[in-house]
Amino acid sequence: VAVAIGAGVKAADKITGGKSTQLLGKGLALGNRMAPGGRVVQATSNKLAESGIGDKVGQAAGMVGAAKGGGGGAAEGAAKGGEAAAKGGEAAAKTAESAENAERAKKAQEAADKAKRAAEEAASKGQNADETAEKAKKATEIANKAGRAGDAARALKGGRDGSPSSDEVQEDDQEEKKGSGIGRFLVKQAVVMAVLTFSPFLILILLLIMIIAMVTGIFDDYEDAFGMSSTLGEETGDLLFNPTSQEQEDFYNRIKEVKLEYQTRGMTLDAMKIVAIYHALTTSDVDIQYEDVTKSVIRDWADAMFVNNSYSEETFRNNLTNDIFPHYKPGEEQVYYEEMTDEVFDYLERYYNLIGRDMNGSSCASVGSCAYNIKGFYIPGRGNVLQNMQVSDLKVRLMECGSPYGNGNYNTPIDQDLVNFEDYVAGVAYAEVGPSAHEEVLKAQMVAARSFALSRPASMNNAYGKKLEQENGQWILQISSCVANQVFCNIDLGCSYMGGGDGQGGICRSGIIQGASRTRDPLPQDHAIRRAAAATQGEVLVNDLGYIINTPYLNTDQNQWESLAQQGLNYKQILLQSYNSGSRNYGATDIAAASCNSTGSGSCISTGEFASWKQMDPQWSGTPMGNSGKTLGQIGCLVTSVSMLIAKSGVPVNINPFNPGTFVEFLNSHGGFAAGGNFMWGVATQAAPSFHYQGQVPVAGMSQEAKLNKIKEIVSQPNVYAVAEVKGNTGQHWVAIDSVTGSTINMMDPSSDSTDMWGQYNWANTSTVAYYKVS
Repeated sequence: VAVAIGAGVKAADKITGGKSTQLLGKGLALGNRMAPGGRVVQATSNKLAESGIGDKVGQAAGMVGAAKGGGGGAAEGAAKGGEAAAKGGEAAAKTAESAENAERAKKAQEAADKAKRAAEEAASKGQNADETAEKAKKATEIANKAGRAGDAARALKGGRDGSPSSDEVQEDDQEEKKGSGIGRFLVKQAVVMAVLTFSPFLILILLLIMIIAMVTGIFDDYEDAFGMSSTLGEETGDLLFNPTSQEQEDFYNRIKEVKLEYQTRGMTLDAMKIVAIYHALTTSDVDIQYEDVTKSVIRDWADAMFVNNSYSEETFRNNLTNDIFPHYKPGEEQVYYEEMTDEVFDYLERYYNLIGRDMNGSSCASVGSCAYNIKGFYIPGRGNVLQNMQVSDLKVRLMECGSPYGNGNYNTPIDQDLVNFEDYVAGVAYAEVGPSAHEEVLKAQMVAARSFALSRPASMNNAYGKKLEQENGQWILQISSCVANQVFCNIDLGCSYMGGGDGQGGICRSGIIQGASRTRDPLPQDHAIRRAAAATQGEVLVNDLGYIINTPYLNTDQNQWESLAQQGLNYKQILLQSYNSGSRNYGATDIAAASCNSTGSGSCISTGEFASWKQMDPQWSGTPMGNSGKTLGQIGCLVTSVSMLIAKSGVPVNINPFNPGTFVEFLNSHGGFAAGGNFMWGVATQAAPSFHYQGQVPVAGMSQEAKLNKIKEIVSQPNVYAVAEVKGNTGQHWVAIDSVTGSTINMMDPSSDSTDMWGQYNWANTSTVAYYKVS
């Protein structure tokens, strides 16, 4: 029983970090209340726990295992005989304390001590039969001597001289012959008494074993998910994990290495989906081992997730069902492969529920409302149109489409709620260029869609149901949801193309509606469209007067944007080229941003490529830091953190492509480092003109609560981006603060995959917070 419990606890505690032990304790307490004599057992077990008896049970189990290998019976007999002898000797010593011959009492006590030590040695070592038998023989001899010493002591107490008579010697011999038989009888009686006394406890032991089996069964199914999360430094619900084999650990490391490879190519690979594929295969009786999943295999599985550089769940599901699973398990029905595909996503959802995390993770892709200081519009064919407006908290009323683009009426609203304008812009990108477009194309589409929507009523002279005006104090934009204007697909609810019109879908309604010609599903919280929306919220294309440019676009324009993005142009460069050339030479000069306040759940963890930048990335780790003689990989934590924040902010930059390496190269040529490689904070603005250094706030010496509140105060300001020095007097290391969720400070760390700042670094060592603000 002890061995079974020990194995179960070890298996459960390996993953739960000791939490299974707490569960067992609760089960034991429940059993004690229900079992006969349970309260007595509970009190006894409490005392045993306090005494450290659990360790002794483990030692006993080890002794049982050793005894089974040989010599166990002799060792056990020696232990029991020696223990009995020790007790006899101790009794003799106590009796002799009042006797005149103290010397004999002393010898009795010494004999008892020797018996005790011999018994302990024989029992703990469990050596081979011959050696143990010899120890048992010696223990018996010592016991006999102890017994005779006790007799002598008792005789002294009776007033005799202590010399036994011949009759007494004869009695001793007879007693010695009877000793072994009596000993066996006493042992049997002890066993019977133990069973009678502790039978409720034995029942509870069985209950504990069942609880352990339940706990280990639950967690064993998710061992690889725990292991991958631990390897990546991601959250595991505070559960500890240690790999059970080198093959298992190597498997996780291969996935991590491939993830970094894809990161350098601008692709965010979800390592957990690789684990989920492996799980789906192993639970479908596919003969596959960790070592079979080589880097080449991981790349094949990863490629199945992407269209160009963007993740597509639809593409991933199709490739799993039609390619990957049939390869490993040929000859099955299509529905079988579809069920395996579902298991991939169900497995992840179950795991994230187990550790208390939403499947889609947290995201910084939340957008709020913006205040637009509109000076006027540039309308193609009409030029600049002065129209001063202060628009805030703008809502969109989606209108039907009439002929020839739909079978409705341009002046009739679609029967659904008003839409937040920034959410509307994200939904236009979802419908117009699709979920798999290059992220720079998504950003370009959003700026164009925002500029077009705001200027559309002016360009149409408010005809055909278009308007931008206040209704009872609420700013409302009316615009049709079809190709006559822009198609909107709700990113949270999905959408349904209801047909009609020119065959391009006609009117598009929010939600999944039966009878639609086609539908789109809601977007996951971590989708690139949401990130692009957060990065570009409030941004519009303007001319040299600051007037918002009316930006119509066709499918040919969108195809050109994709081509330019593949060539390495960012969204600002794409738009300036698209609306400043050919028949669309509209005088676009810049992208202007409104004043925006983000809203969201507060559990915000960025997942863009920038969030995974590391100073030791081979692409740039060797880049020198000024004239310091050091490299980015050696002392570049701060500049890497700042580069992460610039990328997260989405502001235009004077570097292409932008990453920690090119950022440091720019700083090198613009006086960005002082002696010793110290970063010159203000020079970052030369690389990103809208990104302005605000200063540093010392927090060393504050309480943990005070530091948390100060950091919240800083990062809660609109358009503020902060870094923190997290090693204080113990060294120097900077990280980028991503957000604050409750008491958790989410970070982007240039040297680890952890996102929990104070989970990774001692809160007491956070000494300074520095921050920038986007103008």
